[in-house]
Amino acid sequence: MRESVAGLALSLRRYAHAVLGRWPVAGARACSRSRADQDADDLAQATLLSFWRAGLLQGSTQHSAQHSGALRLAMLRRLTRLARDVAAQGAGAAACGGGRHFPWSPEARALPRLSFESRALLALAALERLGHEDIAAVLDISAAQALAGLARARAELSSEISGRRLSHLRTACGVAEVDLHLFADDRLDPARRAEIAGLLEQDEEAARRVEDWRRGAERLRGAFATLEAEKLPATLDFSRLTPVRRDLRGKRSLKSVFAWLAGAPRSAAAR
Repeated sequence: MRESVAGLALSLRRYAHAVLGRWPVAGARACSRSRADQDADDLAQATLLSFWRAGLLQGSTQHSAQHSGALRLAMLRRLTRLARDVAAQGAGAAACGGGRHFPWSPEARALPRLSFESRALLALAALERLGHEDIAAVLDISAAQALAGLARARAELSSEISGRRLSHLRTACGVAEVDLHLFADDRLDPARRAEIAGLLEQDEEAARRVEDWRRGAERLRGAFATLEAEKLPATLDFSRLTPVRRDLRGKRSLKSVFAWLAGAPRSAAAR
């Protein structure tokens, strides 16, 4: 359980930093980053605590991969809702400073200037490596909306980095832009991937953008490497807490508890 819960805590902490846009800004005056770190840690702790109190973290390594995946998505969904409230209160401004997590990549430096939704989409795709269907579950939108939103988020990020608005991508080979994003994220079946790879050889502009998306995701992950290498703060170490005795009374299933913690209607959870 120690490794499983620690992994969830790391994932939540990383995502909280990204979705809040709490990164030092290059060239800004030095100031404390304690507030930036604390806000992200508070969100991760609040999410972990709600699931711990419901008894959903105990013995998590004994559950199936499907269970663990559902748990992670439910926790990311919960944290997103908490983070959206923080951002709505005007507390989401980026902090600056000497930077234990200095954003060396242009993608990381531009992240705080993006909209909340764009930060969430990019973080879930690049940092958490989720597919569009899982992203849709976390953000409570459709899979089609997740794909379209990711395309807009990447365009917004490119505009922030380059300082100019990029035109919509129209490929000579006729491939839909959403398919190119799926290609960049390696979310296509082998046959379709090979087909698009061949078509991209005929379209230099489309190939360049796909490579930019792929490398941008890699650089964004690299910018979080220092954060991931740190020891988790004591407030996020749930391995030493006394296990909570889970009491699922009546017909309340694990599925209904997940939905309840994530904020879904009880009626839908009972189906």
